Amino acid sequence: MSAEPGGPRPEVAGFPDDLVALQQRWTRIFNRLAGDPPADGHGLRMELLGLSFRLDARPHWVATEAGWSRAARRALQKYASAAPGGEEELVTLCVDGRIIAVPPDEVASLRRRE
Repeated sequence: MSAEPGGPRPEVAGFPDDLVALQQRWTRIFNRLAGDPPADGHGLRMELLGLSFRLDARPHWVATEAGWSRAARRALQKYASAAPGGEEELVTLCVDGRIIAVPPDEVASLRRRE
C-alpha cells in the first residue's frame, strides 16, 4: 500500500485501512452527536449503531491472535484518532447536572473543579 496523500494508508499495528476508516467515521458521528447534536439526529444514531455492528463483526478480529476485546477496540480507537483524517473521541461528563462533551485533555481539569 502507498503512503501518498489521499491514497490508502499502510497497515500499522495490524489494523487494515478499511477498519481504521470505519472507526474514524464512527468517531466523527459520535462526536457530532455528543457535542452539539442536530434536532433530529435519528439518522446519525442509526448510522452509528450500524457502524458499531460493522466494526465488531469485521473478520480482522478473528484473524488476530488476541481476537476482539475492549483493549483491542481501544487500541483501534487510539490508532484511528492518530492516523491521517482522525480525530479524538469526545468524552461525555455530567457537570452541574448537565451532560457535556469535552476533548480528553480537558477531563482532568473539569473533574478537579467538582
